[in-house]
Amino acid sequence: MRLLVARYAKDEDTPESVTDVSSVGADAFAALLALPAARLIDVYPLQREHVDGFRHLTGMALDLDQFEYFLEVEAG
Repeated sequence: MRLLVARYAKDEDTPESVTDVSSVGADAFAALLALPAARLIDVYPLQREHVDGFRHLTGMALDLDQFEYFLEVEAG
């Protein structure tokens, strides 16, 4: 399973960047999104309530004022 974070400028359809965060692990992201790990199979928007937890897991800051972020789960 690959875990990717895609960053989109607001109101754009093409991502500006895609970052592989697979090393963090599915269990950590499932906990962040309050989902069972087995149900982590789709694309999930990252919201304000995820900012601190995401930064703790990845070391990456999310700028939700200028961008939209999505966790994308790819079978692997």
